[in-house]
Amino acid sequence: MYIEAPIGKWIAKLYKDHDQFVDQLLEKYNLNHSEGNILIYLFRDGDGINQKTLQENLGVDKATISRAIRSLLLKEYLKKETSPTDGRVNLIYLTDKARSRKPLINNIYQEWFRKFLDDISEEDARTVLKTLQKMYQVVQN
Repeated sequence: MYIEAPIGKWIAKLYKDHDQFVDQLLEKYNLNHSEGNILIYLFRDGDGINQKTLQENLGVDKATISRAIRSLLLKEYLKKETSPTDGRVNLIYLTDKARSRKPLINNIYQEWFRKFLDDISEEDARTVLKTLQKMYQVVQN
């Protein structure tokens, strides 16, 4: 099969637009999309994980995750505690401040999806996401 489609171009454009959209809405909470992505991940999948695991699961480089975590610590959205099983490892936890803003931050990310769900069915959007995940898994193997 021959497919003539600049898929990377469209993925990159969506990624950039998403980040700009989220940055604009998170600005009033003194956050950016990198920090928001960490909070969304921890809201959804739970906190108490180390920085390396968070980095791998978000698929970002070490410098990006370090910078965002440092900023979130200073802004009191996150706290670090030494692992009870390995004193060399720090675990990352959400603070009460972060938990109190969870509905607001989650809503900002959902607003991005609402932008196009008026024109694309939820079923089609889920199919696209599932297909992109599958494509990613294929190229990782």
